[in-house]
Amino acid sequence: MTEVDITAPAEQFFSTQTREALAEASRRLAERLQAHTDALLAMTGTEEQSALYEQNAALEELVEGWNDAVFEHTGTAPLLLEDSVDDEDDEEAEQDQVISVVSRFDLRVVDLDALLDAGRAAQERHPAEVDDGGEDEPVDSAEQAIYEISREVGEAWFELPGIEMVAGARAYVVPELPFEPLDADAEDVVTELIAPNGVATHAETWA
Repeated sequence: MTEVDITAPAEQFFSTQTREALAEASRRLAERLQAHTDALLAMTGTEEQSALYEQNAALEELVEGWNDAVFEHTGTAPLLLEDSVDDEDDEEAEQDQVISVVSRFDLRVVDLDALLDAGRAAQERHPAEVDDGGEDEPVDSAEQAIYEISREVGEAWFELPGIEMVAGARAYVVPELPFEPLDADAEDVVTELIAPNGVATHAETWA
């Protein structure tokens, strides 16, 4: 039980009025709890979700009222209830501020030598930060060359030397709750490169 310090005079509590209010709140809660249970037991899973939410909301309101009545009578609150208003504000803020951009580009190498030369030149102009005593990765593969060029100029999919684009796509998604943010430290980053649950507001494709 969560106890609340009583700072007001003790005679403020355990009055006839608070006793009657608690008895009435308990009676209403007991009736609502039984009705809630009967409604849940009758459900088969085919009902609209709104019916379940309405049942839960009705019970929640009476639980809060009963908790308040106990506090008014004894100065203690049996249940530590969460502030649903703050939760709703947090959810709205998260929805308003997050946009996920997911893209994929399939590229065909048509001139490997030209691509490697461009990658090595980009690496020389913008060497990567390496640990003390370390060295840059040698540019001896198409993927390493594309990586080095992208580090320098961003997404240069349409201007990569020796490369022909097979197809490309990009989607802009406003996530919906529950939202699992991208884990940049995941061991398998490839599994993170999927669009989250939400509404795609814009899409681009190239072929």
